[in-house]
Amino acid sequence: MTSKTTKSRGLSHVLRSAFAALCLAAATATASPTFAAAEFPTKTVTLVVWSGAGGALDTYGRKLAELLEKESGWTVKVDNRAGGSGAVGLSQIVTQRADGYNILVLTGTLTFGIAQGLIPFKVEDLRLLRAMQSEPSSLAVMNDSPYKSVDEFVKYMKDHPNGLKVGGHSSGGFHQYMLYQMMKQGGFESGWIPHDASGKVTLALLGKHIDAAMMTPSTALSQVKSGEIRLLGVSTAERSPFLPDAPTFKEQGYDLEGAIWRGIAVKAGTPDDVVASIQTAVDKVTASPEWKKFQEEQFQDSPDWKEEEFTKRVQKDLADQSEFLKSAGFVK
Repeated sequence: MTSKTTKSRGLSHVLRSAFAALCLAAATATASPTFAAAEFPTKTVTLVVWSGAGGALDTYGRKLAELLEKESGWTVKVDNRAGGSGAVGLSQIVTQRADGYNILVLTGTLTFGIAQGLIPFKVEDLRLLRAMQSEPSSLAVMNDSPYKSVDEFVKYMKDHPNGLKVGGHSSGGFHQYMLYQMMKQGGFESGWIPHDASGKVTLALLGKHIDAAMMTPSTALSQVKSGEIRLLGVSTAERSPFLPDAPTFKEQGYDLEGAIWRGIAVKAGTPDDVVASIQTAVDKVTASPEWKKFQEEQFQDSPDWKEEEFTKRVQKDLADQSEFLKSAGFVK
């Protein structure tokens, strides 16, 4: 009896130990996402800016990097990957691991590029995490330009088809879309000189390589503030509080309204806990006084669309823009 009892107790002890080990393993597995989220990031995070240095997107990306370090203690580097209407930068993201350590800094030209086949990827290849800025387009000229209004610009172009060199960021993107709508409404023809970084648009205008630009006002922020560059029209519904002296297209008789967003995305398949850590870090950035000051200084609205709303808006943009591009003959 004693031997059997001892064996029975020994077996019970083994079973209890095995059960405890299983419970511990299960608890560890359950807790691992929280643990991983608390630990992210454990190394340098790269913000891949899909345009060249010096433009509005680059300015946003570098400020975001600075404040992620300051507000959340991350170590962040910025990697400019210009070219292919954003395809080069996006390719850099989708060819890396889906671990959140490579974050794409992109703009609303994403959907224009996909719709035209310039970006050989799909919206579904990304998790669109946050839209943090929104800004209108504008028709800009140098302050010594003879054109003081949209009507004067349009009249010249009607009398001299393709008579002025007009350019902006990207081919077949948001700003060319705005010019196309103005052409249709104004009844004139214009070519388009694309640039792979918005900062180059400003340099082209200042260097008289182009006569006019369709661009975001922050692309030439200091020159707009100083009056060196004149904005003939802005694509807001009403005059912007940032640009009270710049007339809207609408008040000049052109039904032209729209804005370009800027935001961040990661590769599809990035784990939810990692995404949650990134969102928490971005929340700290957007809540900071320094970010709010930056937005005001850069003339930026703050849509702050999180993943679900951001994704729905981008999918709608893609559908609407695909229809426009087909009707306008940009794609078959």
